[in-house]
Amino acid sequence: MLTRIEIDGFKTFEDFALDLQPFSAVVGPNASGKSNLFDAIKFISLLAQGDVRSAMLELRGEPEELFRWTPSRRYQQMKFAVEAFLSPTGSDAFGKKYRIKAQRLRYELRLTMKLDAGGYPAGVYVSHEACHPIAKTYDRAEYLKQEKAATSYRRNPFIDMDLDDKGQPTAFNIRQDGPANDAGTSKRGRPVKLPAFEAGRTALSTIATAEFPHLYALRDLLTSIRFLEINPRAARRAVDRFDTKILKSDASNLAAVLARLQQETGSAMRPAGVMSDIAADLSSLIPSVRAIEIHDYDGAKEHSFSVRMADDLTFSSRVISDGTLRLLALLALLDDPDRKGILCFEEPENGVHEGRIPALVQLLRDSVWHAGDAVFGSLFQVLVNTHSPAVMAALQDSEIIAADTVSSIEPATQSKSTRTRMRTGIESGKLDLDPETDLSRREIGALLKKLSEEA
Repeated sequence: MLTRIEIDGFKTFEDFALDLQPFSAVVGPNASGKSNLFDAIKFISLLAQGDVRSAMLELRGEPEELFRWTPSRRYQQMKFAVEAFLSPTGSDAFGKKYRIKAQRLRYELRLTMKLDAGGYPAGVYVSHEACHPIAKTYDRAEYLKQEKAATSYRRNPFIDMDLDDKGQPTAFNIRQDGPANDAGTSKRGRPVKLPAFEAGRTALSTIATAEFPHLYALRDLLTSIRFLEINPRAARRAVDRFDTKILKSDASNLAAVLARLQQETGSAMRPAGVMSDIAADLSSLIPSVRAIEIHDYDGAKEHSFSVRMADDLTFSSRVISDGTLRLLALLALLDDPDRKGILCFEEPENGVHEGRIPALVQLLRDSVWHAGDAVFGSLFQVLVNTHSPAVMAALQDSEIIAADTVSSIEPATQSKSTRTRMRTGIESGKLDLDPETDLSRREIGALLKKLSEEA
C-alpha cells in the first residue's frame, strides 16, 4: 500500500503532499486535478518498470508538457516521493522466497529536463533517487501505529547516489540488504554501482530478483498498481484460452479472468466457487442479476460468459449493458481471493443506480486491508476519484480527499498561477485544522452542494 505521496513540478502540482488510507476517494469538480493525481501514480509505476522516455509516452500530453508551467516559470525538474507499507514475505518471478525486515519504506525520485543551446528540451534524466526504511518513531501513518509491522533501524539507504564536486550524479548505489530468504542467507556486501550520468531509467527498474528483497518488494508493489479503464466493447469479446489471466486495464480479457476464478476456486460443494460471490455482489447493485455463467467447454478455443437474470432469461456478454460489464470487471478484481496491490478506479458510480451507490462504496471499503488484519500478505488498497454527490455522501469523513485548485498572484510578474490542492477528511478530535491539508465539516457540506449543482 501507499500511505503517502509527494509531488512537485508535475502538471498542476507544486509542493504537494497527501496521506492515503487503505480506501481513499478523491472528490472534486472537473479540472480540479483528480486525474492528474492518478497520472502521477501511473508515472511512478511506469518508472519502476522501464525507461523514462517510454514512461512519459504512456501519459497524456507531450513529455515537456508533464513539467509544471506558470506564467513566470517553467519547471525543469519534477520530484516524487512515496511512502509504502509492504507485505513481509513474498517470492520473485523465479519462485525464490524472501522475507523483509522493514515493511515501511520511503522512495524518492527526481527527474530533470535537459535543454539544448537554444533552450529547447533535449531529454529527461534521473537526477536523484533514494530509498530508505522508515523508523516507527517517524511513521506518519497513524492507522499503522498499533500494527506489529516489521521495522528496521538500518542506517544505510537501499538506494542512493554518488555526486561529483558540482553536485551532479555519477553513480547509483544499490545496496544488498541482508537475509534474502527463509534460510537467513546473508547478502550483505559492497553496493552494486550503476552509471548515473544523464541516466535514462531508475535504479529500481533494474531490480529483477529477490537478491535485493526490500527493493524487489517495493518494485513489485509499484508495478502492481492497476488503472481500471474498462472498454465495454473489448470486455464483451470471447477470449482465447491462452490469454493472460490477470485482468487488463481495459478488461479485454474479462472472460479469461472469470474462467480462471471459477477453475481455481470451484469445488464439489461449490462448483462456481468465487463466481457465486461475484454474482451476489453484482445482484446487490443490479437486483435483476442472478448468476454469471462461464462457457468453458472441453476442447473450446475460447472463454466466454453470459448473465442469467431473475426471470431465467440469459444474455450473452455481447448484449449486456456497458454498466453491467463495468461492474462485473470491477467485482472480478474485488472478489479475487488473491487480490493484492493497488487499484485506481475513476468514477465508480458509472452504470450504478444512485440508490445502489452506498452498497458499491461498501463493497470497495470491504475489499481493502484494514488495520488490525492479521494477514499482511493480502495487502490491497483502493483509490477512486469521483464528482458524484451520491458517492461523497456514502463516504466516511476519513475516506474523503477533497480536490480543488488554488490561485495565487506571483509577486515578480503579478500574474496568476493555479495549483492543485487536496485536503483529507475530518480527523476525530482534531481542533486545529490546517487550511492547506484539513477539511472542516462545513467545507465538506459546501463541496457536496457544489457537486449537486453541477450534476
